[in-house]
Amino acid sequence: MVETGLDVFLESPDVYGAVGLLATVASQTREGVTALNALRDYAVNVTAVFAPEHGYFGVGGAGDHIADEMFETLPLYSLYGEKRAPSLEVLRGLNTVLIDLQDVGTRWYTFLATVSYMLQACQEANVPVLLLDRPNPQGGVLVEGIRAAKEFFSIVAPAPIPVRYGLTLGEAAQFLNEGIGAQLDVIPMRGWQREMLYDDTELIWSATSPGIPNPITALVYSGTCLLEGLNVSEGRGTSLPFTQVGAPFVESEALAEVMNGLDLTGVLFRPCWFMPQSGKYAGERCGGVRFFVTEPSNYLGFAAGLHLIAALRAMYPSDVKFIETNGRYWFDMLTGSTYLRRAFEHGATVAEMLEVCDEESHAFQAASTPFWLYE
Repeated sequence: MVETGLDVFLESPDVYGAVGLLATVASQTREGVTALNALRDYAVNVTAVFAPEHGYFGVGGAGDHIADEMFETLPLYSLYGEKRAPSLEVLRGLNTVLIDLQDVGTRWYTFLATVSYMLQACQEANVPVLLLDRPNPQGGVLVEGIRAAKEFFSIVAPAPIPVRYGLTLGEAAQFLNEGIGAQLDVIPMRGWQREMLYDDTELIWSATSPGIPNPITALVYSGTCLLEGLNVSEGRGTSLPFTQVGAPFVESEALAEVMNGLDLTGVLFRPCWFMPQSGKYAGERCGGVRFFVTEPSNYLGFAAGLHLIAALRAMYPSDVKFIETNGRYWFDMLTGSTYLRRAFEHGATVAEMLEVCDEESHAFQAASTPFWLYE
């Protein structure tokens, strides 16, 4: 049985004075009490709440800017609106900032960047940070993708970290903080081991955002989110975001046959049809494939995403395109480099791309091992 950092902390909630809380309603105790209410029950003086992308209630759409508001008697500051970090004025009215976020283990999920920006702001304001750790739903063993280059640092790539980084948020925060120098302490979980996926923890998942309704989606998201950078639907606006993908020009059975023919470990593909209610191709019937993860512990989501893009480009060379906006490719922002897009355009094989990715991910894993909190 795994106990989260929140549950461990509540055994002896040792903070004083005014406390700011960066959390969402998905931050819950084992009994399903939100972190905010649990802290209040233990007389922790929470005077401000901070929320990442999708808002405190986790219902905002991807990229939606959310305004500050009052929640009951507390100011609720959005860190995905006009600003990405709290003001120094707000922080200097606090004695401590508590962070309790359920991350998904993929770099472009913006919670990681929000933690990085919070650490930077707290360092400048000289306010201590206490992070309550939670499981990485993708485990702590497999690492995939290339490290983001400095010129591509953004809210989807806040540091030289690969796409699937194999760390808990507490471990990742310690890694990030090496270059920030905030007063950071982490309350580790009890009972978590690196090979554990979320279903192994006996914890109940609460959706972190509309796009990640369950832990399996988090696994698949590590690859299918790449389609945000192409004119192919990643399944947003449907009941199965990221686990079903396609476009009006895709022939479902043909794509499923090609993908299953690759014999990728831990996943099967089935033809599907869907009509997004929002996002790409809203109101249009799309053909595509649905991902069924059969071996979660062996599934390489990022690699599967590259194979899917290669198959789509080979089958529909005149239809599939990388999306360019204001002179930049979102695919490059997601991957943190121009390398993969250019590799596709120059005819490189997925095997050649993965060889480069593996070198990068192995180098990161070696560099991040000193920050491990769990074996």
